Amino acid sequence: MRKLLRQLMHFVRRSVLKLRLMGVRRKDVDEYRSILVIAPHPDDEIIGMGGHIIRQIRSGNKVCVVYLTDGEKSLNDIDPSDVARQRYRIAGQVRDVIGLSPDDVSWLHLPDGSIPRSGSEGFGRIVEQLSCILKEVAPEAVYVTHPLEIWPYDHIAAFELAEQAVRQSALDIDLYGYWVWLWYSMPLKYLAAINWNNIIRLPIRDVKNEKRALMDMYLKPAAPDGRPWSGNLPKSMLKAHDYPYEVVGKFDFL
Repeated sequence: MRKLLRQLMHFVRRSVLKLRLMGVRRKDVDEYRSILVIAPHPDDEIIGMGGHIIRQIRSGNKVCVVYLTDGEKSLNDIDPSDVARQRYRIAGQVRDVIGLSPDDVSWLHLPDGSIPRSGSEGFGRIVEQLSCILKEVAPEAVYVTHPLEIWPYDHIAAFELAEQAVRQSALDIDLYGYWVWLWYSMPLKYLAAINWNNIIRLPIRDVKNEKRALMDMYLKPAAPDGRPWSGNLPKSMLKAHDYPYEVVGKFDFL
């Protein structure tokens, strides 16, 4: 019974969000010549932004990716160094397929599940690292996981880091939050906290199958026990990423 109730809850959340999104802007954000995508774990960039990344690269725009962690905690009963090595390897294969060079990708190797939050020890040091990357890459836009992704906690920590790094860089950079787990984990009581005026649907219908193939590259390779190296992600969450669009929110700085 509890399982059925949870499934119903996830279905209702996804349906409410999908219905609400019908009334928001559908926009192809192609005016940026360079973008930086910040991923808390290797696979977040493709699950949340894969279609848009493909379209940006094909438009001749510069795309760089920063992985905050190696995703070593996705399988808790397997040696974290083995998991990290495999996820790093798979991310490299994905990078090659979408046409990024090794120079377009940075790894911070932060502890999976324990990325420092604002005000905690180590937060300022990581902000400084990201600020240096921003100054080197000089992107016109930064995409990071949305701050209402209250779980996994690394996702909201990623937004806090990115927001502070953009401020500290003093560069003219637009900041966006992309949806990965929000579809699955955001309590419906937070629905009113979304600034729907700043929400954008990025069309990906023309590259949806290619995005799915990239997701499969992350989600299908299995550890010795048969589980995916990325962990068993909920079907209800993944279903939202079969839609012909990706969702981002734009954040303005005062």
